[in-house]
Amino acid sequence: MPEVSPVLAQQLSVKFFAHDPESVELAGFIPIFHRWIQESRLPDRLLIDVADYRHVADGPGVVLIAHEAHYALDREHGPLGLECTRRRDQPGPLEEKLVGGFRDALAACRHLEEDPARPIRFRTDRARVAIVSRRYAPAAVDRSARALRGRARGSGRPRGGRAARPPG
Repeated sequence: MPEVSPVLAQQLSVKFFAHDPESVELAGFIPIFHRWIQESRLPDRLLIDVADYRHVADGPGVVLIAHEAHYALDREHGPLGLECTRRRDQPGPLEEKLVGGFRDALAACRHLEEDPARPIRFRTDRARVAIVSRRYAPAAVDRSARALRGRARGSGRPRGGRAARPPG
């Protein structure tokens, strides 16, 4: 496989899992996401529409569609959680794209947790990270995951281990 430039990785996805997935009712998120669109709740994001896929087993659930990303409350990749999938390329190294993806997902999680209805709480001790454009994923993810682990632990030196798996 040829060497892959970190800039070529695209369409990142970050998912944080619900603290108590069995207690979450997805129907309640439809009006919340519509309110987000009306209030422009996510800064620097053009929020467009809400899609209801609750009828799809283990599918995307309820999706907030934005120009730059999709925010899905889903069971598609592991237990119920909020998955933020970036749709547009961002300039810069993959590591910066991953940090931006985490920021986007955490911001959406925070807004949901702070909603007056208190519809959900998220675990932040584990996350699912994926690069949707699989053509470039293997080499780029391995290098960047090691670099991020090192930064998260406060050292510039990468440490071994595998990416976090969904709980359960």
